[in-house]
Amino acid sequence: MPKKLKVAVTGAGLKNSPDGREGWAARAHLPALKKLPELYELTAVCTTHMDTAQNAARHFDVPHAFDDVEHMLEALPDIDIVCVSVRPVHHYKVVSAALRAGKHVYCEQPLGVSTSEARAMTALAKEHGLRTVIGHQSHYEPACLHMAELVREGYIGRPLAFHHTYFVGNYIVPRPSHRQWLFEADMGGHPGYRSGHSLDRVHSVLGQDISAICADMVIQVPERVAVDTGGMIRSNQVDNMNYLLRMDGNAGEAIVGTMQTSFTAWYGTGNRFEVYGTEGMLMLATGDTPAWDKKSGEGDPSRGELKLYGARANIRQYVADPTPPERLQNQYREIPIPQKHFYVSGMDRGRGAYLVAQTWHAFAQAINNGHECAPSFRDKLKIHRVWDAAEQSVDKRAWVNVDYSGIG
Repeated sequence: MPKKLKVAVTGAGLKNSPDGREGWAARAHLPALKKLPELYELTAVCTTHMDTAQNAARHFDVPHAFDDVEHMLEALPDIDIVCVSVRPVHHYKVVSAALRAGKHVYCEQPLGVSTSEARAMTALAKEHGLRTVIGHQSHYEPACLHMAELVREGYIGRPLAFHHTYFVGNYIVPRPSHRQWLFEADMGGHPGYRSGHSLDRVHSVLGQDISAICADMVIQVPERVAVDTGGMIRSNQVDNMNYLLRMDGNAGEAIVGTMQTSFTAWYGTGNRFEVYGTEGMLMLATGDTPAWDKKSGEGDPSRGELKLYGARANIRQYVADPTPPERLQNQYREIPIPQKHFYVSGMDRGRGAYLVAQTWHAFAQAINNGHECAPSFRDKLKIHRVWDAAEQSVDKRAWVNVDYSGIG
């Protein structure tokens, strides 16, 4: 049996936020790792303030707390993995320090605030022969895994078109004042970085790279109320991203689609992903949002579990008994998800912490078996190139081809 991998989590402070929603590391990574004791030993937490690091260490029973990454790496040389869950503007510094120290890295998205940073970190990981994974935790949503599997198996025939929407209220709902950084463009780098999870899903399910994009990105809501001060949180960060996308299939056939990511949707419907092919359709949709007990340190709120629906065409039947197209609308059914896609048990599947645990499980398998874990830094570098093309498209008001040169 492989040895337990020792993990240090950065950005893991516990602050007792007024809305009960802690930073991502405290509400997702720490609960997830505690649910995988057979794979991981949660060794240390690190943040920029010792008091918040110590609060998290006490709450989650972690032996070591630090307020400096370099000090942590020096003091604990037997760490195997560093989880980087700090603000994106600090990703490059923390990831690079971990890689140079010979540690595998789980990094939240985006990989850096620029494509050049992402490229440098990808090259550094390759140079040191280290495994990496990006925090697109919905990649390991069981319904998403099965959807990708069915597409590969030909359930819908040749993919023709797709439509992905993500409607949430993160940039319109009143927020605590310490979330101000989320609304500052310099903190995220690429204007469209909030579309990263959706782009990863499109890539992974369809199994193709986006070849061209026509984009529009705007700021729809420039301010919202701060719940703790009564003042305003102002924004210069894009909150709505709209993409027309094209993929060039292996045999040269085009797959075309649309993607809309909106962070200004009151009572948003979450994720919805529809894929249509020559022989049928598949659709992901978010289920009902369960009730949540707002209590600090108890993990992230549930946002509803994704469900998979689909239908296959029976051409012979429709020839024998012609049916008007209107009668076929919405004629899909829920598809059961095979147990093999559920890696983790004992957790609410609607929580982000569950999907993070799924990702951590896959990462352990990759490290122990010596293979790459998707989505890796290299996979994320491709998304950074899509964002580059999106920015060019907005400037030119035109279609732009995505440049993947040098990635391999």
